[in-house]
Amino acid sequence: MKKYFITGLIILLPLALTLTIVNFVFNVLTGPFLGIVQAFFEQYHLFDEGFFLFTAIQLQKIVAKCLILASLFLIVIGLGLIARWFFFKTLIKYADYFVQRIPFVSSIYNTCQELIKTLFSPNKNAFKQVVLVKFPHANTYSIGLITKEDIPSLANTSHADAVAIFVPTTPNPTSGFLIMSKPEDLIYLNMKVEEAFKYILSCGVITPELIKE
Repeated sequence: MKKYFITGLIILLPLALTLTIVNFVFNVLTGPFLGIVQAFFEQYHLFDEGFFLFTAIQLQKIVAKCLILASLFLIVIGLGLIARWFFFKTLIKYADYFVQRIPFVSSIYNTCQELIKTLFSPNKNAFKQVVLVKFPHANTYSIGLITKEDIPSLANTSHADAVAIFVPTTPNPTSGFLIMSKPEDLIYLNMKVEEAFKYILSCGVITPELIKE
């Protein structure tokens, strides 16, 4: 009998101690706000009637504590998100500041930064049109993106204006070639810029329809 009692005590005590600690923390966290929530319930006549074995006051306390605990949980998560966001934003800001102060590296970094911002900018005017351009020689075509039109005439040509085209490399579209071409040498495609980037990033595996406009 003694052995059974000790075994049961060993099982029961940790559980009882855990419940006591949880109840203590629960009361500490919800206690300062309990009166405010209960006053709100009484003002709007919420939970005025008891439920099952609980009186109206007991029910109000239980509901109020649960609401307070849920609100505190969300507030703590929100504060944690703000703190982490502020920390990482500050860290990125200082890292950017130090890189900008390094000779030679700063010029490369700024160029790459501007290019990436242009490539992934939500501004729909960053690239105007998807085209096929004769590149790297006259017998092959590459996917290109028009960046600017109506450029003054090309040297040694009678054409009035030219088009600037960015030809991204695959699978890394952040690098590429800038080509000046005549509009009549281009094949204009009925393809979205997003589809063109998918095509380039996938090395041609994801193939959209190449439809002329």
